[in-house]
Amino acid sequence: MIRVSDGKIGGREFFAIIYSMMAIRITNSTPNLLLDSGITAAWMMPLLSAAFLLGPLLLLLPLLKKHNIGLVDLLYKLTGNAFGRLITLALFVAIFSSTSLNGRNYADIVTTMYYPETSVLLIMVVLILGASFYIAHRGLEAVSRTALLVVPVFMLTSVFLIISVASQLNYYYVFPIAGSGAGTILKDSVAYSAFYGDIILIGILYAYVRSHGAFRKAALWGLWVPAFKMAVFLAVYVMMFDYPAVQNIAFPYHHLTRMAMIGTVANHVEAVFLALWFIGASLHFAIYLYLSAFLLGKVINYREFEYLILPLAGIAVVLGMIPDNHLQGEQWRKLLLEVSSGLFLLLPVLLWVLDRFRKKAKP
Repeated sequence: MIRVSDGKIGGREFFAIIYSMMAIRITNSTPNLLLDSGITAAWMMPLLSAAFLLGPLLLLLPLLKKHNIGLVDLLYKLTGNAFGRLITLALFVAIFSSTSLNGRNYADIVTTMYYPETSVLLIMVVLILGASFYIAHRGLEAVSRTALLVVPVFMLTSVFLIISVASQLNYYYVFPIAGSGAGTILKDSVAYSAFYGDIILIGILYAYVRSHGAFRKAALWGLWVPAFKMAVFLAVYVMMFDYPAVQNIAFPYHHLTRMAMIGTVANHVEAVFLALWFIGASLHFAIYLYLSAFLLGKVINYREFEYLILPLAGIAVVLGMIPDNHLQGEQWRKLLLEVSSGLFLLLPVLLWVLDRFRKKAKP
């Protein structure tokens, strides 16, 4: 018997969406930012960033359950229409700016590592205006089914990649274990916690998940699994390339795939990883486009927000072409991370305080 869809997604699909949003960051220039700060201890930083965000997440979860509404509706309810709209706009700017800057980053990876004769604009158009838009415009259920289909493949290929290069790793390279020092590690882990700020943003989709239990379980797993994966890969990058050489490698994941071997076969294995990576990137930006359209629709009070996905995809491509080069884009990306980290860390605290205040104010 065919069951009629209720428009909601289950816990597994929701976890797959979170994983697709966060775990792919091991493949872009995110590791370079962490390696510059943490040096040989950079692998600790994803775990610390996740730990710092765990508290705000645990504050947010009971609020979502109590009011039984999504994050944006909760903002409007607790902060009022004007202030709620302003915060929603800030969330939209954060996620849409990330879409544009990261899209440019991924296009730079393709042109630098694989197709140097191809224009950055063409890659941006194919990735965001083509593949990602196609996935996003089909709706949340289609996005979740796609994520559930491909995420297990991503997990298995990540394990395979590490196993294939294990014999080339030098475990002594991760010492000194404290890297640049405990103080620097802690400070920059907080500053870059926006890498996992998606775990707060996914509260937007609370009303689209079948149960609070499924949402809570997927959110907790979705926070720690990508953080652990990032930590493992950062350690592998250091053990493979050594410090300070690893700091001079622009995209260590893609260099790592070129060193992978299947038995005695080493040629062209990276082509498999490239194809899977491009699929993952398309899904990643599809989710971001969908959430951007949802947030903008809330800001301008436009219910048919799906129609905003195409113009937003086009604008993302245009904005992504503004940086003159990769280095300028990285500076803007670093600034965005530092600013949005405070937003993601403090927003659940603000909502919790307002909810407590409202409760005490009632007679």
